[in-house]
Amino acid sequence: MKKIIIFICFNLLFSFNSYGKKSNDFIIYLHHDANDSDYYSSIGTEVVHRTLNSYLGFSVTSSLGYAQITDKTNYQHSFISWEGGMKFGYFSDVSLYVEFGVDLLELAFNDRSDDNNWHHKNRYNTDFENNNFDPAYSDNDIDGYVGIGSSFMIERLKVTGFVRFREISGYNWQAANNTFSGIELAVVF
Repeated sequence: MKKIIIFICFNLLFSFNSYGKKSNDFIIYLHHDANDSDYYSSIGTEVVHRTLNSYLGFSVTSSLGYAQITDKTNYQHSFISWEGGMKFGYFSDVSLYVEFGVDLLELAFNDRSDDNNWHHKNRYNTDFENNNFDPAYSDNDIDGYVGIGSSFMIERLKVTGFVRFREISGYNWQAANNTFSGIELAVVF
């Protein structure tokens, strides 16, 4: 719970400042990235922060989406993700940036220090999981990503192309694919 409170305070700190010497853009976007049959699709917001007369800056992003990911045993997992991240770069009509982010739902609800390994003592929901997974072992790291991207803007519409390396895992499974590429369509206010 501490982590989510810290993140909300951090997000509010960077998202709602509008000082006289700042130039902030508010963006609403649709996002899709894929690798083979695996994909992430989401809708989100982004606030770009930079000083006046400068195109160098950073942005804070938050999105809610749906993902289908195939693990190394060819079993497909579906889940909802709430991702939060930051981008650093050059933001203009043509933009270049580097980015990183995490799955905030996993960060909030899969905190191992708070649950005293409760999930290790329970059986799984499906026969496949009961027969194939060892409940004494878990390698469920918080999902996250790092990436690079480029975009161009025509009036208030922005199109972005990007590549992300994702760490995706669940209890007793790892994603078969880690590199995703995608497109983002956005409206800038």
